[in-house]
Amino acid sequence: MRLLIVEDEPHVRERLAEGIDWQELGVELVDAVSTGGEALTVVRSDHVDIILTDIQMPEMSGLELAGEVRRQMPFIKLIILTGYDDFEYARQGIEHGVLKYLIKPADNEEIADAVLEAKAQREKELGEAYHLAQLESRWQEHMPHLKMMFYKGWLNGRYAEWEIDRHRRDLKLEGQSSFMLPVTVDMDPILGHNERFKAEDRGLVQFSLYTIARDLLEGQDCAVIQDDDGMVVALFMKPPAYGEDELNSLVNQLIAQLLGTVKDCLKLTASAGIGSIATTSQLLPLAYKHSRAALLERMVLGHDVAIPYRGASIGAKRQAELGQWEKELELAILSGQAERRQAIVARLMEEGFAVDKPLSEAKEQLLRLMCLLAGIVHGQGWTLNETLREEYAYFESFGALLAREQIEEWLLRMSARISEAITGQRKSGAQLTIEEVIRYTRERLHEDELSLYAVAGQLYVNYSYLSRTFKEVTGESFSDYVLRLRMEQAKELLAKGLKVYDVAEQVGYKHVNYFSKSFQKFWGVKPSEMNK
Repeated sequence: MRLLIVEDEPHVRERLAEGIDWQELGVELVDAVSTGGEALTVVRSDHVDIILTDIQMPEMSGLELAGEVRRQMPFIKLIILTGYDDFEYARQGIEHGVLKYLIKPADNEEIADAVLEAKAQREKELGEAYHLAQLESRWQEHMPHLKMMFYKGWLNGRYAEWEIDRHRRDLKLEGQSSFMLPVTVDMDPILGHNERFKAEDRGLVQFSLYTIARDLLEGQDCAVIQDDDGMVVALFMKPPAYGEDELNSLVNQLIAQLLGTVKDCLKLTASAGIGSIATTSQLLPLAYKHSRAALLERMVLGHDVAIPYRGASIGAKRQAELGQWEKELELAILSGQAERRQAIVARLMEEGFAVDKPLSEAKEQLLRLMCLLAGIVHGQGWTLNETLREEYAYFESFGALLAREQIEEWLLRMSARISEAITGQRKSGAQLTIEEVIRYTRERLHEDELSLYAVAGQLYVNYSYLSRTFKEVTGESFSDYVLRLRMEQAKELLAKGLKVYDVAEQVGYKHVNYFSKSFQKFWGVKPSEMNK
């Protein structure tokens, strides 16, 4: 549940925002603003479930705010705080759909209880609107699409092993086994003399192939996927006890049946590339590449043919594990996890550069690591030279590394330097954004509707991100920063002898009385007493 606090008195607003542990109560504080106008800007731009508002505020009262909110977003729960125990206020509050009417000084416990009551009511409404049975029904409706997306990502090597395990659990695919054989099937080119289809109908006939394959194969321990390029992938899965020869025999039989059915139905031919058997989840992307490589041979063998992969067999399980650790290293570099990065480097050295490994394999592994680091840098849109700077010459020396200790030191230094550059860029980007916010705010301090939402809109930055980043960088909320800035500038202007109403206007206050009240609360003296 997301809470918005509206209170014009800074010290009360601060107590409400920071004096209660909202996170512990399961409530996310969206913002704490000082006027009804700012509150309406927030609810129009962000998701809010509950509003806790004062009733006596300049420009727009809490009741007027409640009326606007009820008209525009009736689902929002409203809690009113007031210093007046007045029946008429309570009556109007009921008319505007106010859930709770609290008399000041309400203590934190009473306020928290009111918010929790609003939270419970909102959750009940949401539960009725999105009944579990309805959600489960919608989940089942989307399940085929979710499975398709998962298989695509898996085949193309986009997931780490733990992600594959998680997706298989979520999609109820845990029972599928470790013998996996991918087959890539594609329609052969449509010849010019074909009377039923033309070359521009390729998308249609590819979809027809997918439909036929799904109808024919999905009851055979097989997932049928249409890849992004329109080709069909039949992923056969069997338990190890089934046997590799038996799996190959079954697949050949079913693929021959599929190609024959396509020819009978569409009067067109299709061809298939049969990959190699993957015995682990991390080997499947390589087996899929093998199936696509086999399909390419139809250029030589002709059309209407199922082609088994005849290249080198899939490498040992160790090669797949190395690929997994390389992915983990990339994640650790991008996220700036130094300890994790060092542990992964140590594991890579054990797996890829053990004393019993041939020199040729060690050299190839080093080349893979060099390409991995270069890919991470280029993925940021940078060059190696500008990123590594004085370390660039050391990076280029990878070909001269002879001992395992040298390789490990090289990998640690290069990965650390790249990680530092990425982390530094992330921090400097946030710093530059906050500098823009500060500059924008100082230029518009005279505007009474100055708010972080307005700034976020002008700078094309997400409000929630900007709010959190601003507080992280400056140590204070945006509203507190603006108040402090206005009060400091007001003090300087008053010291120069300007009239109170002129100062109020220059620091963004329409109403002199409200400015005087805020100034006195901030500095402890009235503006009119500054030069006495």
